[in-house]
Amino acid sequence: MTLREFFKTTYRPLRLRGRSPKTSTLYEATFRAFDRWLVAEGIADECRIDHLDELVLARYLEHRASTRSPYTAERERCALMAIARLAWERRVPGLERMPSCPPGRLPDRVPTAWTAGEMQRLFAEAGRAQRYVGTIHASEWFPAAIQLAFETGERIGALMSAAVRSYQRPTLLVDAEIRKGGRRGRVYQLSEPLCDRLDRLKAHGYEMVLPWPGNKSAVYRRLKLIMKRAGLAGKRMAWHQIRRTAISQIAAAGGDPVAFAGHSSPAVTKRWYLDPRMAERGPQPHELLPPLEKPDEDKPAA
Repeated sequence: MTLREFFKTTYRPLRLRGRSPKTSTLYEATFRAFDRWLVAEGIADECRIDHLDELVLARYLEHRASTRSPYTAERERCALMAIARLAWERRVPGLERMPSCPPGRLPDRVPTAWTAGEMQRLFAEAGRAQRYVGTIHASEWFPAAIQLAFETGERIGALMSAAVRSYQRPTLLVDAEIRKGGRRGRVYQLSEPLCDRLDRLKAHGYEMVLPWPGNKSAVYRRLKLIMKRAGLAGKRMAWHQIRRTAISQIAAAGGDPVAFAGHSSPAVTKRWYLDPRMAERGPQPHELLPPLEKPDEDKPAA
């Protein structure tokens, strides 16, 4: 049995009921990457249950960690091991034993955010964007989207899934079903300038607050072009960088970043979102340590 068959007939109905369709998309991306490696290694044309062997998995994950982010490799390990556990519980033919595949070592990255000046450069460059988004000029669509993402700290996927009916000036309701986790909706209060921008988009007659006809993945490529022109291009920086920046700026201004982000744990906010250059307060270590140079008490006063 192939992994896709088991996923479709058994794993997804039992383990992913009520989860976002994006979760299934991530599993499919894992299957495709596993397929390519198996073909390159001359093992098989498509991943099957019997490929959930611990040695095969270890070799594949070692390859992924060398060519992709270690976080990508770890996400795929978790997905494949979750499938293996269910297949082992149900005694699916082809899986001789439950594989042992411990987690990899992940670097503890320091979150980074854009400064106020960098956000202003991004916003100004968005106002000079070319081409169209449907019938909306990009110089209108992107400033509205960037400002909405910044003021709410919401993920771009949820914002692009928000229907026009959920926007009642000056509030935006983002339903739980379109937010990450699908458990809790949020209501956001928007500024007057942002409402003016959203009203202009609304006048085009689309059903979504941020309409994007066609493939939504293109919104990331278009933002990358704007970032490049603003001098902000960088790895792992795109729409989510705006969310990190908003959360870090809220902390820097003395607000509650955990409540703003909608996180259940302050630890999540601190580890993944708060730029310590903005969020950390109190005396710095160099201010608490004694000086290394002895004060020159005999130096005459100027």
